This record gives sequence, structure tokens and C-alpha cells, in this order.
Amino acid sequence: MVQILTPEDIRFEGMEPNPKVLTPEDEKEAKPDKVYSVTKRYGEVVSTLTPGFEKNVKKYEGVYEVQVPNEITDVCREIHSLGGRALLVGGSIRDAVISKEIEEMDLEPKDFDIEVYGLSPEQLQLILITKFGKENLNLVGESFKVLKVKIAGWEKPLDFSIPRRDSKVAAGHTGFLIEGDPTMTIDEASLRRDLTINSVAYDPLTQTLYDAYGGVEDIRNRTIEVTDINAFQEDPLRVMRVMQFAARFEFKVSDRTNEICKTMVERGDLNQLTRERISEEVTKLLTKGIRPSIGLEAAREIGLVEKYWPELHALTGVLQEEKWHPEGDVWTHTLQVVDAAAEIADREIKAGRLKEEEKLTLELAALCHDFGKPSTTKFIDGAYRAHGHEPAGVEPARKFIERIFGDPKAKGITELTRKVLPLVAEHLKPIDLCENEVKKGINQTAAIKGLARRLGEGSKKAYPDGGNTNIYMLALVAEADQRGRNREGGAPLERGQVPNLEEWQSWILNRAEELQVEEKGQDRLITGDMLLKELNLPTGDISIGLTLEAVYADQIDGVVNTVEEALKAGRAYYEKFKAKVAKESENQNKDPRLIWSEVRRLEDPRTYLESN
Repeated sequence: MVQILTPEDIRFEGMEPNPKVLTPEDEKEAKPDKVYSVTKRYGEVVSTLTPGFEKNVKKYEGVYEVQVPNEITDVCREIHSLGGRALLVGGSIRDAVISKEIEEMDLEPKDFDIEVYGLSPEQLQLILITKFGKENLNLVGESFKVLKVKIAGWEKPLDFSIPRRDSKVAAGHTGFLIEGDPTMTIDEASLRRDLTINSVAYDPLTQTLYDAYGGVEDIRNRTIEVTDINAFQEDPLRVMRVMQFAARFEFKVSDRTNEICKTMVERGDLNQLTRERISEEVTKLLTKGIRPSIGLEAAREIGLVEKYWPELHALTGVLQEEKWHPEGDVWTHTLQVVDAAAEIADREIKAGRLKEEEKLTLELAALCHDFGKPSTTKFIDGAYRAHGHEPAGVEPARKFIERIFGDPKAKGITELTRKVLPLVAEHLKPIDLCENEVKKGINQTAAIKGLARRLGEGSKKAYPDGGNTNIYMLALVAEADQRGRNREGGAPLERGQVPNLEEWQSWILNRAEELQVEEKGQDRLITGDMLLKELNLPTGDISIGLTLEAVYADQIDGVVNTVEEALKAGRAYYEKFKAKVAKESENQNKDPRLIWSEVRRLEDPRTYLESN
């Protein structure tokens, strides 16, 4: 059992630091590779730092100057004074090296992980309690493998740990035996890192970067390379991490890494992964990737797309008419579209028009927008056509997103899926509406209002459980679609390279703003309570809901424009619905509840009244 010490438990006196004077008995038991000291603050401290712990490691001294907060350097200095060494590891150091070596990248470190050599978990814990207070320390994992420190004003806690070994002892991501060992050397500790770019470590006191496995050179060459083949294969999530890091930094995947990942996919190693772990990496790929297409293409090359994402795999080889799609098949088009969506999202976030959390919605809509083409593409009159591919993409998109992000225990779809489905089904509408009004002279006011309503509330016919999105998001998806047509391949087209993009996008956004439906559908003139009061009814039933839908359809069409007109129309519709259902029930000897249920499924309930 680990003994938890606090400063009050210490009964040693003396200067700090002060070497301990060993008795003859102590001398017999003391090991030559240990350093003993006594401090007033911490009592007896034993350092087990291995002599030459930095051997076999390439050092870059003074080359990389990482901006490290004072709170970190202070505690690193304290650890050093007691015979330990504190090194910064993980993403913050990787990003600092990338920013230095690759001119166009400027990655700001967001959090820091500190690995402490030479001190036991108990000694490290005592130092952190003394420096930051026991109330700010959270011990995570058996034997305190990770110590999280909260610092006032910081968004994320600091993670402290001692070097450790991970050994696979059972299936699944929890099947690891984790053993901490402060006597490890840097190259031993770095071996557990999945990729060489993640294996670098940094001493903030000496400004020395330690690179045991060539991570710096791989960053310079923009290459994703496995650190250790055996360790890499122990956790199948690392295959997903290869994809997302390739997308995030525009790095190529080495042939060696590619073959290892392909083998793991073929073996079915990824079957062990939970939905939560997969969705986390896919989210990073799509939202952090400079070019998500690189990660997606890497996934296709190793067989992951074919084995686990059939809706994506179906896009490969689906031909398109060169007149509209000079870039190639639907897969090639989709890769350009997701890259365009990433650029568009970053632009809109920077301008303050798009929230960070909506980037994933935009990226998934871009990724899924042509999922209907494999089932609808036909060669007709000498050309490839995909009529109706927009609504045909709804079900494949639903399956794909729910497989990755869904909750099997939930009754309905996720909010993410709900938002994406309308964007897939309607992605051509902005251009169609603009052409109808601007070129053909057909007023599109009702059509725009109807589109806004469907995006917000769903479509009974195409996506009954979709909604909660808007015309603004749809305009961004449509832009990404238009820009994904670069015949030269690679990056998508720039805005200025797409004919009429500025024209139709400005038109749809301006018209939606003019009609006050850019961010949501038009507010209803009347509510259910208002209609019940008008009809002098105590409670409502299905007929009230259908009546409200009919009135709202009139409102969108511009037939009713005031509350008074809406209430008058509501009374008329209510009476017509009741009368027709009663007559049909009597003539056909049919349960009226069945008739009401059939009417409810209609996209526009007014069509029931118009039918014979």
C-alpha cells in the first residue's frame, strides 16, 4: 500500500538541500546508484536517477526554445534540486518542434505533460502537494501513475507522471499492465510512444531536446513513422492515430508504418476498439486536420475504409460526368470537398460566424454529401447522371455517422446525425433556388421559407428525424461541394476559381436574412394554445397538430401574414379536416385514427384536403 505523505508528516530538520550523513548500517544497505538527501521541507529524499539516463539519445541543445510557464519551470527546478529530472513530453513538445522546422505552421502548445525521472511517485506527490496544495492534486490510476495538478487560471490541469512501461496482458484498450519505474532511461521511456514525432522530450531548465528515435528528422521530412513495431501493435487505436496525425500535419505515412497498419486491419485488431475511442480519433481527424483527405486516403490504403466504413468505400470508382466533375470519381471529389470544408470552417470561425463545435457537423456533411451517388448513378444518353442522389444519401449517412458516433442504448439518433441529414439531402438547393429566381425570374420566397423550415424541423418524407440546422450551414456545405472540382487534383479550388460561387452564395444568404430565416425557420404566427382558445376546445388531438401544419404552410407561402389571418385559416382547416376524415371513415368503414395517421405522414397536410 502506498503511504501518502504531507508536509506536516515530515520530522526531519536541516538545511535544504542537505546531503544525508549515512551511518555504517545505512552504508551497508545503500545502493551506489542512489542519492540520499534530507530537506526541511520534504524530509529524506532518495533519488534513483540512473547515471547516464540520457545515453543513446540525440540531444539538441538551445535549438528549440519552448515557451514554458513559470509554474512549470519552478517545479522542474525543485525536482532537479532533489536529484530528479523533469522533462516535458507529448504534444506540446512535438508541436514546438513542428513550428520551428516547418515554416508555414505555427502551433501554440495548449497543455503540458511532465515526466519525472529519479523520484518515486510518493516523493513526487509530496513535492506537488507542497507546491500547489493538496486540494489541487488529483491522483489518477493505480499507484498514482498520473498526478493531475489544477492551477488557478489554467484551462487544463498539468499531468505529472514517472516513466512507465505498458505491457499487453489482455484484449481491449484496458488490457495493459502499467508499471512505473523512475530508474528508466530516456530511450527506454520513449519506446512506449506510438510515433517518433511523439517521442521527443524537453528539459526546460537547460533548453535541451532529447530525441531517442529520430522524431526531429521525421518532422523535417513530414513523415509519420512508428517508434517500436511491437509496442505499436499492442494498441489498435494507434492505427486511427496515424490517420489523424497525417491529416492534422499534412504528413505522409511511411511504407513501414503503412504495412504495419494494414496487417493490423487485416487481422481484425480494430474490432477491440470501443465506439468512444474511434469517434474521438475521427473527430480529431476531421476538426484538427489541415487536410482531412490525407487521413482518409491513408485509411483507404490500409483497408480500413473497405472493412469498417462501407458507405465511404462505395464512393470509390463511381464515375461522374467530366463536364461537372473534371476531378474524377466520387471518392476523389469527396476528398477535395472535406478539405474545402476544413478551410471554410476555419475561415468562418475566425470571422466569428461559426462556432468551434459546429465544425464537425460541417465536415461530416461534406464527407457524406454524395453518399447517394453509388445507388443512383446511371449512364443515360451518353452521360453519367445521379438524379435524386441528395435524398438517397440520407440513409447511408445515418448508418455511417451512427456507427461511429451513435449510442446503441439510445432510442433515437444523435444530435450530430440529426443536423447532418438535412444538409446531405438539400445540398444542391442553394444553387437551384438562385437559378430559379435570378435566371428564370421565378420568385423563391416560399421555397426559401420552406427550406428553412425543413432544415430546422425535418422533412416527413426525406428525413423525419433530421433538423436543427439552417440555411447558413447549408450554404457552407454547398460551397465546399462546388470547390471540390479541381481537375489538377490535390487541393480544392479557391473561391475565386469557382464560377458564380460568390453570386449564388451571397444571394441565398441575403434572401434568407431578408426573410429572417438564415439561422432558423420562420416563427409560427400561432401556437396550439392559441388555436384551442379560438376553437373553444379544452384539449387538443392529432387534428390540432395537422391544422397548425397547414396554417404554417400557408404562412410560408405568404397566404396568411397576421395572427388574425392565421387563426381564421386555422378554424377553416380544422373544420375541413374533421369533416373529410369523418366522411372517409363512414364511406370506407375505416377507423378514423388510421386516416389521421396517414395524413400525418404527408409532407404537406393540405394535399389531403385537395385530393378526391
